[in-house]
Amino acid sequence: MASNLQELRKAAGYKNANDFAEAHEIPSSTYARYESNPDKIPMERAWQLADILGTTIDAIVGRETPAPGTARGEVQLEYDGLTPEARALADEMREFVLMKDAKIRERKRREEERPWDALCYQYERQMLAEMGEGAAFGELVTFESADEARSAFESYLRKLAAKKRGRFPIKALEIADDKTIERIMEAYDRTHGEFEHEGMQVMWSSVDARVAVEFDSGTGQRGGGAKA
Repeated sequence: MASNLQELRKAAGYKNANDFAEAHEIPSSTYARYESNPDKIPMERAWQLADILGTTIDAIVGRETPAPGTARGEVQLEYDGLTPEARALADEMREFVLMKDAKIRERKRREEERPWDALCYQYERQMLAEMGEGAAFGELVTFESADEARSAFESYLRKLAAKKRGRFPIKALEIADDKTIERIMEAYDRTHGEFEHEGMQVMWSSVDARVAVEFDSGTGQRGGGAKA
């Protein structure tokens, strides 16, 4: 059964979930989880989706049936009463305002995401360094797939968080750590991916303007790939 979010997305003209995610710069894998598990959507992301789709948070997370396009407020009624010439002028002004608003939102989004991207980069380098210390001389540390790499990174973050909390953790601290891990993993999804090239799986990662590409031979053995 389609979720409310899926219905709202299609009603907004996005037949493909990937197209919607790309248009609003949400990692495709992250957005796919939102549609399949809307009750797990973080509050700030639910607000963002509600604003994009012109609906309520309740509709986004499935607490009410969406009714896109049915509400007509005072502004809409005033617009309906304008002359065709005035409507055209209003439409031009609206496009200009939306363009400026999109640029402002994009700048703010990048400012908010930059610290999380940096944390993701820092902890991933730390994890790989620790894995490298446990490897034998000449032995290359690699992953069989992007999913395995992602799972290993999330497990590493949870291990660090648990170590920080100690033997007698406070529930509030655990909740805060889970939120931090969630934001770091969102950064991971933004900056990592995988595709197939000539029968070979290629895992890519990017931070700011720098791009690192890791090739895996697909044999599932250490030492069978190359990394650049």
